[in-house]
Amino acid sequence: MNRLIIIGNGFDLAHGLKTSYKDFINWYWEQRIDDLVSNHTTELKDCLCTIYITKESGYSSWSSFASKNFHFKIFYNKKNTGLDFFQFIKEKRVYFTIKYTHIFERITNSIETKGWVDIEVEYYELLKKYSDNIEKCKELNEQLDFLREKLSQYLNSLPKCKRNNRIFNLMTDIFDPADFAISSYKKTIETICGYYKELNIESIRHNTKELPNWIPRQIMLLSFNYTKTVELYNNHNISYNYIHGELSKPDEIIFGYGDELDKNYNDLRDKNENELLRYIKSVKYLETGHYRDMLSFIESAPFQVFIMGHSCGNSDRTLLNTVFEHENCVSIKPFYYVKPDGTDTYLELVQNISRNFTNPKLFRDRVVYKELCQELPQCPKDTNE
Repeated sequence: MNRLIIIGNGFDLAHGLKTSYKDFINWYWEQRIDDLVSNHTTELKDCLCTIYITKESGYSSWSSFASKNFHFKIFYNKKNTGLDFFQFIKEKRVYFTIKYTHIFERITNSIETKGWVDIEVEYYELLKKYSDNIEKCKELNEQLDFLREKLSQYLNSLPKCKRNNRIFNLMTDIFDPADFAISSYKKTIETICGYYKELNIESIRHNTKELPNWIPRQIMLLSFNYTKTVELYNNHNISYNYIHGELSKPDEIIFGYGDELDKNYNDLRDKNENELLRYIKSVKYLETGHYRDMLSFIESAPFQVFIMGHSCGNSDRTLLNTVFEHENCVSIKPFYYVKPDGTDTYLELVQNISRNFTNPKLFRDRVVYKELCQELPQCPKDTNE
């Protein structure tokens, strides 16, 4: 029996790393602040948006404004965040005019209204909208590539994190005894027993709560992150698979969308225009061997899936469907997050998992019910302990 541990951004967040897209956009605006201080024109322009300083401001350039404007100097000296700066320029309409690209407008609106954003989802929505206008699609892809480069810069600027001792204790349990946590479905039990012929199938069928502990033969940590946080935890039978690439190889980083189950995907593919598929993940997977390594792993033996910090949203639905509905998949165990108010994300996570299935019965058979799932420990405030 093997084990596939799916690692998502929540795993990095649990180690105190500010790796959310909201944190990234905050950093982006901080870079814009640094740019304007030395800018001797009235335009502050990049691939995502242009900010103009108006004639009504009375200043001839951004650098003049930064050095002489009383309100900005107070703001800058207080070391406000980048998103605070964005709000500052939005509120001072007499001084500023902002011209957004469509994708960046969607990104900023999502952060303002929801407090978070999924950049890959916003990209795909616009890609579908522009599918009949290739020039717009090219511009959109250039903007996504710009975001990818900036995201890589941001993640490289983050400090190294320390091991989260509570996750270490959790990982110790995960790496050693096999945790089946499965229902008593006959087919699932027979799948297990077909692999371990020495087991007494009749006793297991009638008492699934007392399944013996088996040492997993192989464990693959399938990380959707670009960081190497997962390597804080190791074991003799672990392999690491950075399915979307890693920061040390920026040219291999995959940043886009991956939902071939979406009803609009076939329309994009059938238009016979390569620009529409440039950042579709299932196409990008072919540029490295990571996807093939994952397939070889899940095809080699029955396996369990553990989900740690991945939301299982639609942007990775093609890959997750391949894993979840594979004939060797025995069970799917999500690790959920407990919110400060005491509620948790188990139901939300399971709802997302369900969208990665085309067979509802398989979904019900394979996903572990809440009583047998566990919390993913978060990083204590102000420490990476």
